[in-house]
Amino acid sequence: MPKKAQIKPVLYIPAVLVFSWIPWFLAVSTGRGMENLAVKVLLLVGLLVPGLVAIIFMSLGEEAEYHWDYWRRVFDPGLISRNSYLLIFFLPVIITLGAILISFFFGESVSQFRIVPQVRAHIPSLIVYIFYIFFVSSFPQELGWRGYWLDKLKNHLSGLRASLLISVVWVFWHFPLFMVKGHSLESKADDPLLVAFYLLNLFPISVILTYLFIKNQRSTLAAILFHFMIAFSGQLFELPPLTEGLKTTLYLLVAIYLVVRNKKLFR
Repeated sequence: MPKKAQIKPVLYIPAVLVFSWIPWFLAVSTGRGMENLAVKVLLLVGLLVPGLVAIIFMSLGEEAEYHWDYWRRVFDPGLISRNSYLLIFFLPVIITLGAILISFFFGESVSQFRIVPQVRAHIPSLIVYIFYIFFVSSFPQELGWRGYWLDKLKNHLSGLRASLLISVVWVFWHFPLFMVKGHSLESKADDPLLVAFYLLNLFPISVILTYLFIKNQRSTLAAILFHFMIAFSGQLFELPPLTEGLKTTLYLLVAIYLVVRNKKLFR
C-alpha cells in the first residue's frame, strides 16, 4: 500500500475558518434567532467543523498507526494523571467563584451568584444541557484544536508559540457567533469590555490546555474535559465586565505560573 501524502497542518486554519464561517454567516443573514430551526442547524454545523476537518485531514494524510493513536488519546482516561483531573474539574470553578468574591471588594453585587435564566430553565433537563455543551461544543472543538492541530504544531513550534497561534485562530473563529441572535456571545456584543475579556481569555486558556495536553501524554480527553468545565462554569452566571476582567486576570496568572514552572514543556 502506497504511503499517504502528508497534509500540511497550516491548511487546517483556512479549512476550519471557511467551513465554520459559511454556515454561521448564513445563519446571521436569515435575520432570525436561536429559536429558528434553520439557525440552530447552521450553528451546529459550524461548531462541528474543527473536529470534522481534523478527521478528514487525518483520514487523507495519516497512516493507520496515527489513527489508532489519535482515537486512543480521545478516549483513554488512563493517560490523565490524578493531579490533572483535579486541575481540570476544579480550576474553572475556583477561578469563576474567586473572581466573583474578589469583585465584592470593588462594589459588585452578591446577585452575581444567581444562576442565569437560560440555565435555570434547563435544570429539569440538566443532563440534556450538559450533553449539549459537551458533545456540541467541547468535544468537536478539541478533536481539532488540540487533538489534531496542536499535535502537529508541537513538532514545529514551542508549546508557548503553538498555544498563542491557536489562540489567534480561535479568536477569529468565534467572530460570527457575536452576530447570531440569541447566542450567548451575542448578549456580550453590546459591551466592548465583555467582548474583549472573552476573547483575551482564550489566550491563557489555550496555554493551560496545551499544558494539560502535553503533560498527560498528548491526551485529547484532558483538553475536552477542561474545555467542557470552562464552558459549563462560564454559562452558570451572568458576570459584569469587572468580574470578567478579574476572571481573565486569574486565568492569565495560572497560565504564567504553568509556563514558568514548566519551561521545558513550553520552550
